[in-house]
Order: sequence, then C-alpha cells, then structure tokens
Amino acid sequence: MSYFRFLFSLKVVFILITVIGLLSCSNNSSESIGCSLAVDSVNIIDEKIVGSTKYYLVLRIAGCHDKSKIIELYNQKPSFDRCANSDVKPVFGDSLELDKTVTHLYLDVDTKLLDIEYKDGEPNKIYNKNLKIEVK
Repeated sequence: MSYFRFLFSLKVVFILITVIGLLSCSNNSSESIGCSLAVDSVNIIDEKIVGSTKYYLVLRIAGCHDKSKIIELYNQKPSFDRCANSDVKPVFGDSLELDKTVTHLYLDVDTKLLDIEYKDGEPNKIYNKNLKIEVK
C-alpha cells in the first residue's frame, strides 16, 4: 500500500510543480494577454527617406521550428510590444522565399509596394538582415 501512496504523492508533487511553473511564467498585465507561445522576432533593418516620408524596413522572423521570414514596410517608425505587435500598421508585408536569396528590394513610392528580386541558389543563411530599400 505504501508504494501506491508514494506514486500518488509523486503525482501530486509533479502537478504542483507544473502549476507553479506555469503561473510564474505568466504575467497578469494586459500587455501579455494574447501573446502566442512563440513570439516573433522583429528588427528594423533599414530606413530610407523618400520625399517627406521616412520608410522603415522590418524583418519579422515567425515560428518555432519552421521559421518564416517576413518583410514589412512602415511609413512611420514602429515600436513593438513584448508580443511583437506594432503600434502602427505596415503599408506593405510579404513573406520571403526561403530557398532563394534576396538581391534587391525596390520601393515603388506611388503604390507603396516592394518589388522583391531573388537569385536562385544558396539561400541567405543570416536571414537577410542586411537588406536595404532601393527606390525604383
């Protein structure tokens, strides 16, 4: 009988440790509500003044294991909260092709669209953090 009590006690201790661990990782602030388990990594990688507007190029890396790379263009400087949400909306966003390397990012000022040019071959291993905005 003592063997079953030991197993029961072990299960209770495990459950308590799990609950305490989960509660210690959570934050009751309204800022953390809605965060996914895998928070995106966001970095402003380039800025470009065109006319009277300053554009910001952001590289967003999303996902846990199978990461996707997303380019976003802002016409105001974005700031990101701890969930990687921006205080302003991007004017353009598109996923990068993972099996190719980006050679140029051309900004069409009239349409506020980016034309992304790729080259075949080995993909860029440093997640294209060196990309620059070029005006078309």
